Amino acid sequence: MTHTNSSCRRNRKALFSFPAGAWILALASGMLASTFGQALAATYLLGPLDVLKIRVFEWRPSAGIAYEWVPLTGEFTVSASGTLSLPIVGTIPVAGKTPEEVSEIIGEQLQAQIGLQKRPNASIEISSYRPFFVTGAVGTPGKFNFLPGLTVTQALSMAGGSGSVDPRVMEVQREALVNQGTMRELEAERLGLIARQARVDAMLAKNSKINFPRELTERSSQTAVMQVMRNEQALLDSRLRSMDSDLTALEQSKVLAKNQIEGLKQKEASLTKQIDLANKDLSSVNKLVSQGLTVSSRQLGANQNLADLESRNLDVSLALLTTQQDLTKLDQDALAVVEKFKASALMEASELRDKLAANDEKMRTSQALLLNIEMRVPAALSALNAEGRPRTITKISRTINGAAETFVVKDDDPVQPGDVIRVEPQQNAVTQNGSASQ
Repeated sequence: MTHTNSSCRRNRKALFSFPAGAWILALASGMLASTFGQALAATYLLGPLDVLKIRVFEWRPSAGIAYEWVPLTGEFTVSASGTLSLPIVGTIPVAGKTPEEVSEIIGEQLQAQIGLQKRPNASIEISSYRPFFVTGAVGTPGKFNFLPGLTVTQALSMAGGSGSVDPRVMEVQREALVNQGTMRELEAERLGLIARQARVDAMLAKNSKINFPRELTERSSQTAVMQVMRNEQALLDSRLRSMDSDLTALEQSKVLAKNQIEGLKQKEASLTKQIDLANKDLSSVNKLVSQGLTVSSRQLGANQNLADLESRNLDVSLALLTTQQDLTKLDQDALAVVEKFKASALMEASELRDKLAANDEKMRTSQALLLNIEMRVPAALSALNAEGRPRTITKISRTINGAAETFVVKDDDPVQPGDVIRVEPQQNAVTQNGSASQ
């Protein structure tokens, strides 16, 4: 197809008109918006029904303008034959190619068709992936929209989950799964209660180390059990530190009070001696006054000195009594701290007994319900594995290098667009060597 320069200009539209640096920044921002999708597209091979969002630009450095090729901008669907039909460029085969490879083909063919000096830039983003299909022993088999990062488990959940398609059996299995889940929750709760009980026993015995029962120590290799044991030991350490901190503060206050009492006693003894001397001095002055050998003012001063000493001695006695009362109260506070610690442990021990009894009753109820299900519909439970999941095997049929291949997959294996996922009962599944799967 031949085009003149004027026809070329009619097929192009000015999109931006700003410096090259700003254009590059805008283009980079658009690319960051689809980082996750392009991470998958880096290795993703296109196929029929993929919807591609294409944008084609030509940078004109002389004019500092980016031109957008409008006819080539939009969403285009890969045909059933694996080709992509684009204006100007024509039909190009894209099946089995990555988006990057197709973008280069578009730029090269457009450059060749128009006769451009520089190859235009074509960006391709997968707007909608081709669907995948789920069939077999699932709740709702059918066609589903693909999402990047999809795993087998997620794909099966979109199809209603794997297992028997018999509604009656599925209902019984659902009931069994609920009861099995309840039993697992109750078992985890019971282990936590046992760990708490061990901590309470250590608190009552005033031990700094918890002596966990064998039922827990034998499972210490399990992360959840080990975490529970660590949490209980950390809680005991915290409460012991809190009690020790309170007792230490009270002990320091007691030492201070004892020092104050000792000082007040020494001061009281000193004042007692001074009062004795003041009494003797007052007696001498009274005798001299009665004999007319001294003036009465001296007698008044002696009386005032004695009264002041007696008043100070009374203050010291009162302060001594108050400090002794404070010391007694500190002893009571220390005892209260210990009793509070013990009372908290006793209260928690009482609550734990009730919770353990309730847990045991719920466990017996769940076991009875499971036994009832097993007696009513034995096949329902036999179709579940040790984890309570249906005994099924999952296979994927996928086109690889143009050839269809089928293989067994695990729950976390990735799903690709166009995959056909088949869930089969495990007892009916046959391995590659012809023997039945166990």
